Amino acid sequence: MAARETGADLAAFVVRCVAAALLAYLLASAVGLSHPLWACIFALITSQDSLSTPVLKTVGGRVIGTVVGVVVAIAVGLAASRFGLAMVPQLAMAVTICALIAWRRPAIQLCLWTAPIVLMSTAPAESNVTVGIDRGCEVILGVLVGGALHFAAAKLGPGRADR
Repeated sequence: MAARETGADLAAFVVRCVAAALLAYLLASAVGLSHPLWACIFALITSQDSLSTPVLKTVGGRVIGTVVGVVVAIAVGLAASRFGLAMVPQLAMAVTICALIAWRRPAIQLCLWTAPIVLMSTAPAESNVTVGIDRGCEVILGVLVGGALHFAAAKLGPGRADR
């Protein structure tokens, strides 16, 4: 049975979310990533997990899913440039491949987000590989920040129900 939630639980959740967003944004900006937005978003996604979820499983699965999504997006983008494919067929191909890989593997389903992010954020003059690496770094940074704060919160409040 879950412990009774309190105002302190709510405050801890809010602080964890704010810290995740700000820390991910500041770190991504400090290392010169071009779209720190993605670090911020994925830190928040990870920080919202239940504290009872094993952090290594959560973070590990999301990192693997991100790498899969980036690799798929780069491969599809390279094929698209060779054959002159528009965005809609690229998205259809990338999401199909990622869905096949992620089916019944919820831990890596982040590939379903990452592949479209890479494809849709690549400008015509940009290298698909460079953008893929950049977006992958932004997402992974966010996941790691959210995971670190998740781990810290779990250690500071063992046995507490999460929001």
